[in-house]
Amino acid sequence: VDSGSGDKYTFTEVQDVVHNIAGHLQSLGFSHGTNLAVCATNCVETLMLVLASWKLGGMVSLLNPLLKPGENDVRSVVMVDCNRPQYVKLHFEGFPSFVHLREPMKQGIESIPPDVEAGAVILFSSGTTGPPKAVVLSHKNILYGYRTMVEAGAILAHEWKSQIVYQPMSHAYGLLISMVTMIIGASTIIMPRFELKTYLQLNADFKCEVMMRVPPLAVMFTKNSELVAQFDLSSIKCICCGAAFLHPGVAAELLKIIPTKSLKYITQGYGMTELAGSSHWMPSESFAEKHGAPDSSTSVGVVMPNTRSSIRDLETHINLPAYRRGEICVSGPGVMMGYLNDDKATAATIGADGWLKTGDIGYYDSNGYFYVVDRCKELIKYKAHQVSPSEVEDLLLSHPEIADAGVVGFPDAESGELPSAFIVLKPGVNLRVEEIQQFVAEKAAPFKKLRGPIVFVSQIPKTASGKILRRCILAELQAKHGNRE
Repeated sequence: VDSGSGDKYTFTEVQDVVHNIAGHLQSLGFSHGTNLAVCATNCVETLMLVLASWKLGGMVSLLNPLLKPGENDVRSVVMVDCNRPQYVKLHFEGFPSFVHLREPMKQGIESIPPDVEAGAVILFSSGTTGPPKAVVLSHKNILYGYRTMVEAGAILAHEWKSQIVYQPMSHAYGLLISMVTMIIGASTIIMPRFELKTYLQLNADFKCEVMMRVPPLAVMFTKNSELVAQFDLSSIKCICCGAAFLHPGVAAELLKIIPTKSLKYITQGYGMTELAGSSHWMPSESFAEKHGAPDSSTSVGVVMPNTRSSIRDLETHINLPAYRRGEICVSGPGVMMGYLNDDKATAATIGADGWLKTGDIGYYDSNGYFYVVDRCKELIKYKAHQVSPSEVEDLLLSHPEIADAGVVGFPDAESGELPSAFIVLKPGVNLRVEEIQQFVAEKAAPFKKLRGPIVFVSQIPKTASGKILRRCILAELQAKHGNRE
């Protein structure tokens, strides 16, 4: 169900449309190994294009429609389909519209032998360091993501009859939820963009059993409790939260707002695009009764089925025992194939032993529950979006009147972190904060805007080797402006 257009498809109709799309793409030259790039807001057509590409043995690059020209690396793009003119790059002659692709095929489709080790999708992630990278996931990775979501038990996937997808399909979270819902035979309700009242109405209309959340929306619910109370959410049996950490206080308040007999707790998980979704998830109450409970409600859970995880010393890289802090590393079928056309970055993230370095600092307790306490990768998380400080710094340095810049995430209760900056102006320049904010807003995606404090300084604190001391910047910002929590 496409809540935006009102279009509805049965599983049989989806199968027929996907077959037609695949046939037309094949007649236009799309074949095994070809990369189809799609840039669009959430819609049924996106899922159908993904499935049609996979039917032909091809890959799909899902681009974030919020990004502006120059922010997406589209060197491998064969086709971009979006209603934004600057992204329309049709390399197929005879492709007038998506409606044309849905028309019945007059000839058959060449059979493509399935290959689970082949590339399936390219999603853009900030990686563990530096600017956004193109993460290549295989069909095996994707299948692992589906299987673990179902096997985890805590998300009650076996009980789904319908699920609302508002998360961007250009993110692993949105894509996996969409596909899992279809695989288990439930109804998939797609929202082109999130709007609270519409979301609540869809939950009430379709009697959804599980709510998949990100922390900013949980905060939104708590701040709009009167609106939430107007809708019948009695069908909700479980609330799952991912993409960022949910504060225990917010979780407790959310349980008061949606009081149902079966809803006793909110499950959380941990993962990243490079792991095809979640690698850790909070288990069911029955699991905790049998194996022991976590030390704290801040835990992100235990390791998912068929996955291994360890905490490694940042310098010696040896495995650490319980309660010792180090980098969270993961091994298993969810580990990505690598970063597209970037062997150096891939080698820095995936060791020779096949273990992936997440860039996050954490530990595990005596019962095997993991906790994330810090990030060594320095990424800013704004409403579950990842913002690379170095990318924003490069953008700021392109301004003719800025000599140097340092960017950090400023703590904020509603959004997680707000991109903030220290700015060094060139001699004799008089630049206002508003002008800098406008400069970034015009050249970057909305979630990269400098929404936090901007301070003019004489120099950026750096190490002897030239690395920016972000902790010093953040400490000074907090001393001057305090936390917005």
